Amino acid sequence: MIGITIVIPLLFGCLILLLKDESGKPSLKSRNGWLAVAGTFSTLVPAVLILKRFAGSYGGPQLREAWWTASGTGVNLTFALDGLSLPLFISTAFLFFIAALFSVSAIAKQAEAGITFKQPKIFWGMLLLLESLVLAIFSAWNFITFFAFWELFLVPLVVLLWRYGLEERRKAALQFFIYTFASSAFMIAAFAAVIYYTPRIGGDFDLKSSFASEIQMMGTEKQRILFLFFMAAFLVKMPVFPLHAWLPLTHTQAPLGTLLLSGLFLKLGSYGVLRFVTPGFQGVLVDWGFGFLVLGVISMFYGAFAAYRQKSFRYVIAYSSLAHMGLLLTGALTKNDYATAGAIIQNVGHSLANALLFVVVCLHLVRGKSDLVSEINPPKSFVYWAAFSIALFSAIGVPGTIGFVGEFLMLFGLSFRSWPLTIAATLTLVLSAAYMLRLFHKVRARQADVTWRPNWIERTCMVLLSAAILWFGIQPNTTASYARETAKTINSGVNSLPSIPQTGAGAHR
Repeated sequence: MIGITIVIPLLFGCLILLLKDESGKPSLKSRNGWLAVAGTFSTLVPAVLILKRFAGSYGGPQLREAWWTASGTGVNLTFALDGLSLPLFISTAFLFFIAALFSVSAIAKQAEAGITFKQPKIFWGMLLLLESLVLAIFSAWNFITFFAFWELFLVPLVVLLWRYGLEERRKAALQFFIYTFASSAFMIAAFAAVIYYTPRIGGDFDLKSSFASEIQMMGTEKQRILFLFFMAAFLVKMPVFPLHAWLPLTHTQAPLGTLLLSGLFLKLGSYGVLRFVTPGFQGVLVDWGFGFLVLGVISMFYGAFAAYRQKSFRYVIAYSSLAHMGLLLTGALTKNDYATAGAIIQNVGHSLANALLFVVVCLHLVRGKSDLVSEINPPKSFVYWAAFSIALFSAIGVPGTIGFVGEFLMLFGLSFRSWPLTIAATLTLVLSAAYMLRLFHKVRARQADVTWRPNWIERTCMVLLSAAILWFGIQPNTTASYARETAKTINSGVNSLPSIPQTGAGAHR
């Protein structure tokens, strides 16, 4: 089921690339656009069905599928999901469906405003390839294949940024490529060191222990250097202060349809920290963990103050993401089950709220209008204001939204480690409420623009995202049941227990 979910968008993407570009002006009846929507929806269905086969009371990998093995090398194409990767896997399928649906409308509206894509089939093909790779990253259960997908992820994203982004797209693409490629070098060097310095007789590269036992066999100094290499790789991808220089441009210059996915892409970094660093470096975290918790809080303050000063709606969202990633870092490294579970939940919560906020601002951008807070004229639309409010509430952690669940658990877990840091982190949430409410007030105070309203596609996207935020907030156990057991496993120093035996094609018995 996991492999099928990964392959479906790849097949649809190849189909679109093999077809001819459509003639005429892009419209809501775009053949390639609706093929992409069909592909993402076909991916979402099996992703959701995985929930029925997943045991929430087990913290280890489940639904393991081995598609290919290179005998004697330890390399294989194996996929599995646990309580950390399952929420991200499903939210990836959901958000790509929303992004494809919104992009159909966005491209048509941009064409009406005089902005037309060249060879839009490449846009759709790269979008679907990107979905396939992100799903593969979150479910890969062998380090070699994980790293391969991690690197391949750059290709479609840079193509989308370079060809179809906004005004400063090429600068954004170049910055993102340099930062990400450099950070990947640290990760491959760290794994090479693990393999070189530890015996692996008869071993493989599966993530059944995330190299935790091998790392413990290394000397203290080597562990510390390894820890820094891993952190350099993942903190750039999150990012946190001061490794965030690529974030504002990439978060604001991406194609309007893919802006919705910006928050999801940041979770590759937090996923790496929770998958490799927290379980593998228990000893180093005892010595250095507090310093990185302080760094997370500093990033929260910096992001909050920077967001408050922004005049562009998009830049407010970009810097607010920096603040949220700081909180996620503290949750991931606190070594407390509550905080770790909160970080797992917030991976989904921030992605949903971020996507909804970008939908709201992109409604203006696709019509050729400004996103400057002093120039925005909002439409007279109940759905617009309801979605804006729900995204705002989730971003500042109001009870009843998924944002509250994740933030509360992370702060509660942090309180067991350090009360001063907990108070400081809570203070940053007050600041986040200040800049978000300021943004809402300034937009609300502007004169309404009666010349346009969101179309049915845009309203559908806002309703679906709002419903997801409220559902996970009102029914927190939907995600918490998966996060709880995996959080215990991560903090025990072993990333995953033996997998539950599965039956069926491609599964290990």
